[in-house]
Amino acid sequence: MSENELELEELAELLGRALDLDEGDEQIATLEEAVRVADIRGDLEFQYGAREALVRACIFGGASEKALVAFAWLLAQFDKHPGKFDQWAILWKYKWIVSQVCSFPNVSKARIYKMLDDLTERSEAAGYGLRAVYNHRYRTEKFWDNREKAVEYFHKMQEFPEDGLSNCPACETDERVSFSIYSGHDEKAVELAQPILDAREKCASVPHRTYANILLPLLRLGRQKEAVLYHHLGYGLICNNKTFLDKVGEHLVFLALTHNFESAIALVEKHYLWTEQNRDLLCQFRFFRAAWLLFEMLAEQQEGSLELRLPRSFPLYSDSGRYEPTRLAAWFKQEATEIARRFDERNETDFFARTLDQTLSLKALSEPFPLLEDFETAFE
Repeated sequence: MSENELELEELAELLGRALDLDEGDEQIATLEEAVRVADIRGDLEFQYGAREALVRACIFGGASEKALVAFAWLLAQFDKHPGKFDQWAILWKYKWIVSQVCSFPNVSKARIYKMLDDLTERSEAAGYGLRAVYNHRYRTEKFWDNREKAVEYFHKMQEFPEDGLSNCPACETDERVSFSIYSGHDEKAVELAQPILDAREKCASVPHRTYANILLPLLRLGRQKEAVLYHHLGYGLICNNKTFLDKVGEHLVFLALTHNFESAIALVEKHYLWTEQNRDLLCQFRFFRAAWLLFEMLAEQQEGSLELRLPRSFPLYSDSGRYEPTRLAAWFKQEATEIARRFDERNETDFFARTLDQTLSLKALSEPFPLLEDFETAFE
């Protein structure tokens, strides 16, 4: 075997090892090393393949900012070498990218719309319909709460048949559930979620997202016991992957509103560090907002300080491990407020500021409800 063939075989083995790893930091780091080695070697196909794997690992492992960079390289090479690389694969990854890009306020609205237009042109040129494109146009308008356009695009999406760029059945159902919640139809949302809740539909990120999304609707409907069940089921699916930091925030809100404060504090202790490691500001916003609600409620419920295990990198770190809930509430609120300001400035709306202003109104749903000791038999 020649030296060249040996190097390529070693690179292939490195990629194979990376793909065998669980989603997360180790897989991402291994694939970053594979990209580095491939770049040194200068083999275009390995450079491309390593970055394809890296994009997926970053999207599903909580480092979407790295996916944006790797995808830009892929798209440039795809255009530079017509016909060399798989067209469907680049379009599918483009969907991932446009689903994440709104979470970075340094990316302008004009740039986001340009990406959506580019995805539209590429999809049509490849012979696909626009169901997937309108799905992402809906999500984008929903992000800055342009409700009229969001609703228009959601219904426009339904006019196109499913094709090779459509989401899987579980994701399609989850999208309908999210739209019903967004539209204020909680009961319909839970009804639509049944194929997911019954485990008839699932994928890599469903029911993970769905369980988190229906917690508040269930509380508003007075169905606390079901909400507790889906908290137990859902949190276990997301607790070790920081790509779900925003959904951890939903579980944190649920725990605060049901007065499961000990469990809520444990979530803050476990996941605060993710806010320092996850550059997705939407994820950070939702976690900080949830933590603000928690510590605001704790400040009302009890006097004195709390004991928390937080890392030294936490700006209010205390060697004693004791913290005043009012100070914690103020800090988390301030962090969420700054992110809201950045989003609203880019989005040219006040949606995130309004979302923050409405946070404490969630306390109207506050009612003690215990977690289940044996949730697997809860409904027997």
